[in-house]
Amino acid sequence: MAVRSFLATIFCLSLLAACAGTEAADTAGATCDQFRATPAIEQSRAIEVGTDLVIVLCSNPSTGFSWGDPQISDTSVVRLIDRTFRAAGESSAPIAGAPGDEVLTIRAVASGTTTLSIGYGQPWAGGTQGEWTYDLTVTVRS
Repeated sequence: MAVRSFLATIFCLSLLAACAGTEAADTAGATCDQFRATPAIEQSRAIEVGTDLVIVLCSNPSTGFSWGDPQISDTSVVRLIDRTFRAAGESSAPIAGAPGDEVLTIRAVASGTTTLSIGYGQPWAGGTQGEWTYDLTVTVRS
């Protein structure tokens, strides 16, 4: 019994140590319902140097619409480190035609303020442009 308690204690301490070194990611973004109500969304966040900010935006590529390339006004303050699409009901099989999420992760690399802007539209000539827009002002503190 003492060995079990000892092992359980070691396990718990190792979990705490692993969590202590990890910077939690802050989140921002907007749902489909928010974009339907207001097609131009502006937000702001303040984060610390070295932390990540996850931006989750409603997306449905099956409609022919997609998010363009994010424009960052000052790439010396934040940089894009990941971009992926997450299907609806991530734990189950994707549902054809169902919206999901465009997930952008940016990392704060230096103190300052910058803006990330991105538009949602049909990327071909003659397609609908700027159906939705998302602007995020990020202030990075050291």
